[in-house]
Amino acid sequence: MDDLNIFTLAKYGLDLINKKNSNIKCSEIFFGQNKYVNIEIEENSIKNSEIGEDNGVSIRVINNKGSLGFAFTNRLEKKSIEKMINIAVKMMNVGTDNPDFKDLPFSYKTYPDVDDLFDKDLKNLQLEDSLLYVEDLIKICEEDAMAISQTANFISNYSKTYIYNSNELEISGKETNCSLSSHIIVKDKVSKETSFGSEWQTERMLKNLDPERIVLNALDDAKRNLNRKKIRNMKVPIILTPKGTISLILRPIAAAVNGETFQYKRSFLVDKRGETLGSEYLNIEDNGLIAGATGSSVFDGEGVPCRNKKIFEKGKFLRNGLLHNSFTAGKEGVESTGNASRNSYSTIPSIGITNFVMKTGDIPLEEIIKGIKEGIVLDYTGDSPNISTGDFSGLILHGNLIKNGEIKEPLNETMVGINLIDLFQKIDAVSEEFSVYGVFRAPYVRIKSVNIIGGGN
Repeated sequence: MDDLNIFTLAKYGLDLINKKNSNIKCSEIFFGQNKYVNIEIEENSIKNSEIGEDNGVSIRVINNKGSLGFAFTNRLEKKSIEKMINIAVKMMNVGTDNPDFKDLPFSYKTYPDVDDLFDKDLKNLQLEDSLLYVEDLIKICEEDAMAISQTANFISNYSKTYIYNSNELEISGKETNCSLSSHIIVKDKVSKETSFGSEWQTERMLKNLDPERIVLNALDDAKRNLNRKKIRNMKVPIILTPKGTISLILRPIAAAVNGETFQYKRSFLVDKRGETLGSEYLNIEDNGLIAGATGSSVFDGEGVPCRNKKIFEKGKFLRNGLLHNSFTAGKEGVESTGNASRNSYSTIPSIGITNFVMKTGDIPLEEIIKGIKEGIVLDYTGDSPNISTGDFSGLILHGNLIKNGEIKEPLNETMVGINLIDLFQKIDAVSEEFSVYGVFRAPYVRIKSVNIIGGGN
């Protein structure tokens, strides 16, 4: 379907909805086109590979009492549009009233310019070309004497979105992205102990994908966690790696500032807007305008322009630090922040982050570690904080002991427990180095005086 056909279908659908029911307050037609390549590796060999398309349209109608009707189809033709409209209207008529609903977004005069969201090479990528990106993963794993197995994945996507609503909003855009992940198991031939390591990368541009770096980092991650040692209980500083920062700072805050979570009072940040909850090193923003970044976009899942939103500034949780779609924004009486998120045409908008960024400091990681006589590096924990209370207690699955400014042996049977606000207040250093994992940008962060529960005597 070309742009003209899509526009014609959208206009036909909106006109038909307008004639259907005088009780309809607003309506929306969303078109999604997606072309993808997916290659899966298991036991270090290609298990599955596919190339395909997923195209469709969804209809959203809301009446004057806020009752929602929704329907979708993958058939882009007038008869199917008519059928989906009838289904959506019927669902709306029997749906639950929602007095908190205000309206869908209105049209916008301008949208931001965001560079490097589309790669022509990635759009035209074929399956045989994609195989080149996993061959390096397989080869490097085969050549390493300690590697015994690898699970990996390569995914590329080209998508085009069209959004039309009854408030005269009309917007369309195209994007590309690709991702590569590697999960490797290694075995020490002397001790017979095994460990795992993982690494992943997501990019807008195919040329930026680096298979060799991904698999070598996964191998190093696995080997660094071999021959783990038990330690005693202690109260020491913790260094969060970028992965650790994502797990204990960025991901929990992203969930806690979700407008819906906040309005249902399921967030540990409820009633804390405007308060200083962390040290001066806690500076976080949700920035949808970074050129070439995975989470960047010109507009969100409802056609609202994306922008940069500050969440924490020098430890202060800003009063306007919540992320909204049009519904939660209307409920609070503010503008949408451009964070409506849609996985595909078959879902209604939820709330999601764009690029969730913790600002870097001006201290090299080496200097941050150098001043620690005894401490812990926390890279990965399989446990998550309680978003309602902010409490966290979890096992350190990947971590190392620090002694006299040097990273030493990996940890075994070691736990850490802390409340997130206490953790925020104890941040006393942030590195100038950072890593990007998908929509997260995270530096190394030092937390002073954290209780560590060890399995040793």
